[in-house]
Amino acid sequence: MPTFAESIAESFHSEVDVKWDLKSATHAVATFEVKGALVTVDFEQREPGGAWHVAFNTLRGEMTGRELVTSAFRIFNGVFQVVKEFTETREPEILVFIAKDEDLAAIYETYLRREVASLQELGYRLEGPHKVDPYTEWSLRCVKPSGWRE
Repeated sequence: MPTFAESIAESFHSEVDVKWDLKSATHAVATFEVKGALVTVDFEQREPGGAWHVAFNTLRGEMTGRELVTSAFRIFNGVFQVVKEFTETREPEILVFIAKDEDLAAIYETYLRREVASLQELGYRLEGPHKVDPYTEWSLRCVKPSGWRE
């Protein structure tokens, strides 16, 4: 049975205004704000032809504890909005999410499960979770030919 937070995450949708910075052909960064918190989402291809790794960071700003809790859903919605934009535009062969923290792993699991239908429409199959202590990993694997050209 899903937790209360997982139930809310699965049904609550919001959108953010995203700014993209293409650092190189193998590194893109998306940024957005939620109530003064700056969120960065990094997409990095660490080796030629390899998987793209997704990581995000939040600079808390001046939020109180309550504001941070209520903004968490908007932050994660924004992260997965950015992931969807990246997959639509760049069409990576493999996109990897890794979580060391169990709470973050549960959040990834919830959001990936929520987004699985729209990701399948884009031509992606969700693989995982795969546990290699202390990490949990998921992959989005493209199952249709990519139209991306460098």
